[in-house]
Amino acid sequence: MNVQLPHGASGFYPAPANHIEGDPTPWDQAVYIPSVTPGFAIQVYAEDWPRDLPAGVEPRDLNFLDPDNRLFRISHVMSSAGQAMLQKKPCIVQTRDRKSTVLICDSGGYQIATKQLTIDGDHDRLEILRWLERNADWAMTLDVPTGRLGDPEYPYKTFADCLNETVYNLEFFQKHRVPGATKFLNVLQGNDRKQADYWYNAVKGFEFEGWAFAGKLRHNFFYLCRRIIKMASENLIQDRNWIHILGTCQPETAVGLTALQRSINRHINPHLRISYDTSTPFRMLRGRSVFTLPRFDRDGMTIRTEKCPDGKPYINSPVKFPWPSPLGDKMTLGDLNVKPGHNLNSYRDNQANHYLAHHNLASLCYGIALANRVFDSESIEGKHTVAETMGEAIAAIDHVLKSRSLQELERKRSVFNRVRKIELTSDNEQDRFFQE
Repeated sequence: MNVQLPHGASGFYPAPANHIEGDPTPWDQAVYIPSVTPGFAIQVYAEDWPRDLPAGVEPRDLNFLDPDNRLFRISHVMSSAGQAMLQKKPCIVQTRDRKSTVLICDSGGYQIATKQLTIDGDHDRLEILRWLERNADWAMTLDVPTGRLGDPEYPYKTFADCLNETVYNLEFFQKHRVPGATKFLNVLQGNDRKQADYWYNAVKGFEFEGWAFAGKLRHNFFYLCRRIIKMASENLIQDRNWIHILGTCQPETAVGLTALQRSINRHINPHLRISYDTSTPFRMLRGRSVFTLPRFDRDGMTIRTEKCPDGKPYINSPVKFPWPSPLGDKMTLGDLNVKPGHNLNSYRDNQANHYLAHHNLASLCYGIALANRVFDSESIEGKHTVAETMGEAIAAIDHVLKSRSLQELERKRSVFNRVRKIELTSDNEQDRFFQE
């Protein structure tokens, strides 16, 4: 089974900013951006594998940021200053071809807030800013997340603490940035509607090129539409080029974000693109899980997971890896199970885990691409046999953004309320600070 992402685009919408020639994700779709762990990025760049790769696979084939990759290619990737600034070895993210890729960087705000990264005054702020300018095409502003408020170990105790520190960081970035070096996304936080509105009003006056949605409302399409309508009424989205949604990757959400981008392109701003990210393909290996096959039905769309075969009977096994992906189609169970001995927690080595991360990423990208294809075909007549509630929400998104009316949005509230809560990630934004 060939699961390479489909190429091309439908041609109905203008190409947004940063469009890449031959982009594997059509430019009229919201684009999934994986947050790649440093260990994987370093090892794939080094091409120094301690044992043979699966038959027919060459070291360069594992670099999915290579535009000439014959196995599997993506065009957008995410990294975090909180991790990458401490990284000394070269990797596929740092050495990417910037003409054929887009790198979005998180600023490291969560690592700072949770004391994984220390910031000691404006010198450290400037170091983060300059690192983002050297490396990122788009970068988050330096925010202090609100999602962990109430946790006794969280150093910020109140919403005001988070906002005040963030506003100071915004003022610093706006004053000291090098014009044109990179484009910044103003991060929106808040754990409820009141907080989200207060935060937005406090930060909306800063002049950056796009927006990022964080906080507990970032998966709520009613809230997203409400914020877009507010932005449009204040001319704060018409000249922006990017919106990023932090910490989401489900196929059902992906088609909703594609619908949101298309409606913005159609009715408000033809040059804006939406992206979204997780580190899920890498993080799920902690539970020894791998993606298997998409499951689409009337109730929703998911990509199922299973435990990967792991044990002594699989050592040197010629049996094919059971789940399809560009790399999975070439692997055997013997490629994954290599450690001899008894009573081991796992028979996989680090090299095998990198294989599975590659498989997970390709499987997730395939599932998202397939979800968009299904919804495109069913949207022609508006008869959705897959994820019915999301189909209704997609129609509502276009209706309310065309009207730009909060009254029309309120009339559609029940439609948005029926959309299932399906996120793999939790509200504490763990994908913003996942480390290998």
